[in-house]
Amino acid sequence: MENMVGQAQNVQVPNYSGVNIQIFNPSVAAPGANVPASNINATNYATMPAYPQNYYTQNFSQPPIPAPIEPQPSEPTKKKTEKREIVQLTDDYIKTLEGYLNNSNKEVRLMGAKEVLSRLQEDDSRKNDVGLNALVNKMLQDPHQPIKFIAMAALESRVANGNDTSKTLLQSIQQQKTAYGEDSLKASNILLKMSGNTVKKEFEVQEKPEKESKKA
Repeated sequence: MENMVGQAQNVQVPNYSGVNIQIFNPSVAAPGANVPASNINATNYATMPAYPQNYYTQNFSQPPIPAPIEPQPSEPTKKKTEKREIVQLTDDYIKTLEGYLNNSNKEVRLMGAKEVLSRLQEDDSRKNDVGLNALVNKMLQDPHQPIKFIAMAALESRVANGNDTSKTLLQSIQQQKTAYGEDSLKASNILLKMSGNTVKKEFEVQEKPEKESKKA
């Protein structure tokens, strides 16, 4: 009888005398009967919202839009540096080099010339040093060919940029026939390089593909 709760049950009981007796389920109201209000749950389910008010107006197909992430400023790339020992250029040191270049002994002058070249080569920022370029000009005027050759090599390799005095001395060497004309050609080449200004420009470095490992 549990599955028949809520419905009026009309049970007919046979009577051997030919009379049918109808019994209504006492727990269920008969059809058409007035049920007291106390038997009905006082809660009005029709007025209770099953979903939030904006449930049917929300657009569930669109995911929530996250807040924009502000880009963080990138740190500048740090250049790799290294410390090297170099000879400090002082007034006394420059005067010492000049004294070697003024020596009457050509071998002593040659020692001084080699020191001048070494000071230029150990620091690229010295190519415009006033004192060292003045010594290079002095070497250009030396009668000993190896000393003049060192001075011209410094200017040609651009470890020394020279100055206006250097250009004047080189133009004079162009007219000379020393070293079988080699000095004249070298002077012309140096003057050509000095006529162009050098600037630094950044270029994209192309990564070299890794070499395939050799098969054993």
